[in-house]
Formats: sequence, C-alpha cells, structure tokens
Amino acid sequence: MFWYQYRNLPILASSVVSLYFLELTDIFQPVHSGYSCNDRSLSLPYILPRQEILIGEAILYCYLSRRSSATQTEANINAAGCNFNSYIRRAVRFIGVHVFGLCVTALITDILQLSTGQHTPYWLDVCKPNLTHINISTCDEAFILEDICSGQDTGLINAGRKSFPSQHATLAAFAAVYISMYFNTVLTDSAKLLKPLLVFSFVMLAILAGLTRIIQFRNHPVDVYCG
Repeated sequence: MFWYQYRNLPILASSVVSLYFLELTDIFQPVHSGYSCNDRSLSLPYILPRQEILIGEAILYCYLSRRSSATQTEANINAAGCNFNSYIRRAVRFIGVHVFGLCVTALITDILQLSTGQHTPYWLDVCKPNLTHINISTCDEAFILEDICSGQDTGLINAGRKSFPSQHATLAAFAAVYISMYFNTVLTDSAKLLKPLLVFSFVMLAILAGLTRIIQFRNHPVDVYCG
C-alpha cells in the first residue's frame, strides 16, 4: 500500500516539470494584446514587492496529527525492510496531495495568463512604449498592437502581460479550501467552535492575499476576483 501511493509520483513530477517550463523559461510567451498608452488603468507605478512570509501548513498538520493520533491509530507499514510509521505516511500523503494541487492550480493559471495576455496595472511603467517605432508622436488616439517596449527588464515586461487571472489569488484560494477541508475531516465534533474559526481564518487570509495584489498594483480587481 505504501508503494502504491508512490505510483502517483510520475504525475507529480510531470506537473512540476511543466510548471518549470511555464514559469522559469521563455519557451512559452504570453499573447501580445493591444493597449492604449494613455489608459489610466495601466499607468500605475511599479512598486517593489515586500518580503512575504509564508507559514507552512506542515506545522498545522503536525499539531492536528498529534490530536488525531490520540483517538485513532494506524498500523506501521514495512516495505523492503524499511519501517514507515503512520505519522510519516500521513505527512507524506498530506504534503504530496497539497503540492500536486498547487502545481495543477498554477499550471491552469499559467495557461490562462499566456492565452489572454491581459496587462497589469503597472504595464506602461515597465514597458515604456517607444512611439517612434510606429511613427506616432502622441498617445491621444493610439491603440498599440506592436511590441514597442523600450524597458530593459524583460522579466517584468513578460510578467506585465500575465495579469488575468491572478496566480497569487488562485494559489491562496486553493490553499484555503484544501486546509479547510482537512480541518473539517480531522477535527472531531467536540471542536464545534474551533473548526469554523480555523476555516474562517484561512478564508480571510486568502482574501487578504488577493487584496494585497490590488493594493500593490499587481493585478486588477477583476483578476483577483476571478482568481
């Protein structure tokens, strides 16, 4: 049974590899959609991101697994001469499913972002379109379809074309739903107030993660809402 669970590793590995090519390479480029250089919704400044501290769900899992172990026990598993106790097996299963879900969510979001090519609110600040390349002197009536960005940071320019949907919002929403479902399964009926409190807390954290994307001008409100 222990090794049967690891038959899913190729699926997880393929998801991680696909995510690597989408996120960390230039093989797949976002669609170059048109924009107006006097669009106020694309003229917000690019603010350097603050350091974000992510608290791993493994700490919460360790706490909850200790609570659940007091009420239920699982037999240890011996495979190939190695003894795997139930705690390690549950931890690997919990983290593996969570990582796989995050990878799939990120993959779907990346595909949507590459397909839509929606510009971020700071697009004009990082793109710096050079109108002389298309023989236009003013932005009054110009709708730009060509790639005339004069910005030096190509990474920011590519990221500026991937606003819809917000990846941070999708990952935060998935984490909140996954952990909430886990709490609902692990916690006993005696914790009637603790269960909804934890679920509400993680939902609020996911909402706050989406709001920070709007406040820092990383995404439009509709991008966060759809994410």
